[in-house]
Amino acid sequence: MIVKNRSFGRNITVLSIFLAFMGMGVVDPILPDIALKLGANHWQVEMLFSAYIFMMAFMMLPAGVLAVKFGDKRVMATGLGLVALFATLCSFATSIVDLSLYRAGWGFSNALFFATALIILIALSNEYHKAVGLFEGAIGFGISAGPLLGGFLGEHSWRFPFLATGILSLCAFIAVLFFVKVPNDNKRKSVKLEDLKALFTNRKFILISFSAMLYFYGFIVILAYSPLVVNLNPVEMGLLFFGWGLALACGSIVISTKLESLYEVKQIIPVTILIFALILFIIMNVESKALMSMLIILSGLLSGINNSVLTSYVMEVNFEKNIISGGFNFLRWMGAGTAPILSGFIAGKFNNMHLPFLVAAILSIISFLLLFSLRKAK
Repeated sequence: MIVKNRSFGRNITVLSIFLAFMGMGVVDPILPDIALKLGANHWQVEMLFSAYIFMMAFMMLPAGVLAVKFGDKRVMATGLGLVALFATLCSFATSIVDLSLYRAGWGFSNALFFATALIILIALSNEYHKAVGLFEGAIGFGISAGPLLGGFLGEHSWRFPFLATGILSLCAFIAVLFFVKVPNDNKRKSVKLEDLKALFTNRKFILISFSAMLYFYGFIVILAYSPLVVNLNPVEMGLLFFGWGLALACGSIVISTKLESLYEVKQIIPVTILIFALILFIIMNVESKALMSMLIILSGLLSGINNSVLTSYVMEVNFEKNIISGGFNFLRWMGAGTAPILSGFIAGKFNNMHLPFLVAAILSIISFLLLFSLRKAK
């Protein structure tokens, strides 16, 4: 019975991750419509991603500390409830400023959820690597379903995808409250300032996390900026990023698990990030919508592997897992938060819509070099 309850709780947690992360991609297909209806330029509309991601990044460490103090389930459920609230508020926004503020609140809520969901999955799973794969895979499926939801509902109004996400997140909140039972929750030692200092002076943690920060810049350029370049209608955009998200989930759950059974993570990740950088270089020089779409989907496959393996790699560091998760996600999402707004600025400043892909590729090369130096170290 205990095993069955754990399995059911794990499935509810995976479903909740899926629903929570639909919110990241739900904006993709409706970005052009939001810009038109609210009178926003590229820089302003990209703030919908940056406000969301920056707030999520800044709250990662505090969320980890709160989880240690109050328990993972309480913090995760609170995050889901707030996601439902802010997603619903987005559907009633009357200006790009209002919408950006509500998206920031959404990002704050997601931080509470993000910092705890993986820890809960690990507690409810028999295999550590399987839990990581399920976590990153659920994120991938969620991000893939977001554009599909945004595309089909956005055909009628850009407000409908936000409202639908709010309702679904509310359902996830209720399911977590009633069906997720976390063993040994609230039984960890408290976190001290010395613990954070020790973590952020750990060479392995810093190199992996800064590498993830640079790579995630490119990851978000694909997700948040490329819709402005590929120039498809909302349904076509939704289908494209649904394919991207499915590839992301496949890379996270299937391919990364297979690779980790054959090789050490430190051998895998520099190679896959280097290939990801190459794809960004190619996208920079492509004009064909069909070819760019295929490359975007291929990048999703590489991103799925990268996201899962990076998470596995950093979790090898010998610290409290909530704090590792909080610190790692703070740094990687800081890189992600910079990508949308800086890409919009670069494209406008130099009057070149493809230049942001070059910046992302260069940063991914630097990420590769950092990881390769760690790979060579004993």
